[in-house]
Amino acid sequence: MRNAMVLSAKRAFFFSSERELFIIRALTGRQRDFVSSSASSFPHERAGAKFACWSCFTEQHSQGGKEEDDGEEEISFFCKKCAAIKHPNAFHEVSHYRLLSVPERFSVDVKRVELSMKNLQKILHPDKFSSAGQMKREKEYSEEISARVNEAYGKLRDPLLRAKYLFGLKTGAAYDSTEEKETNGGEEEAREEVPPELLFLVMEVREAIEEADEDGEELIKLKEENEERMEEAERQVGEALDDEVEFDAEKARKAIVELTYFEKIRKEIIERL
Repeated sequence: MRNAMVLSAKRAFFFSSERELFIIRALTGRQRDFVSSSASSFPHERAGAKFACWSCFTEQHSQGGKEEDDGEEEISFFCKKCAAIKHPNAFHEVSHYRLLSVPERFSVDVKRVELSMKNLQKILHPDKFSSAGQMKREKEYSEEISARVNEAYGKLRDPLLRAKYLFGLKTGAAYDSTEEKETNGGEEEAREEVPPELLFLVMEVREAIEEADEDGEELIKLKEENEERMEEAERQVGEALDDEVEFDAEKARKAIVELTYFEKIRKEIIERL
């Protein structure tokens, strides 16, 4: 810890400006592409490739990669040599699961997801990189990585968003929901992909919601019934996405369609209560 603090102070003294850092790199023969503090300006720090630590120039590997994305091993956010926070591009190929150190499954421990998010935010909070002995880019990097952690948490804590995200990981393509197709003008194509019995059920429930008394008793009953449907839909989504023998993309897609409709019904009921 003391060595890291000393090194940080040295960096602040010697590299007080981007211009000085550029000159020193050139004089020592270690000049690479001169970069600004913008994350998009680091071509030599692309995800999926070797790159040099922006602070001490030690060669490192970007985090992530499908072969190591088991969610069990925590990833490193700091250079092992100088303890500087890594460039955000090092985590572009890291899945939300690996970022939060949870298994790549639909059935996850949401409390574990939340705990992991909170622990990461403690060590990555921008306020920790605001001292006089640290460079401006360290705070900027921490802000960008913290935002990525929040994004991962938002996706994994919500069953529907988690299902769509995991579907994308497994198929290599973003989940094309019925709602999105309807928004883009493909109403007929969207309806053809939804089972008739599901459409009939949704129409029936929506009519009941509209006709329900304002006292809320009927709406509460409808809400409880829909929660049971959501639980069953989530179970089916889990079976489809977590099947370790053979992943059936079509089965998973249909299960996610059901969950999508029931989630929309849940929101409609809440708006009336």
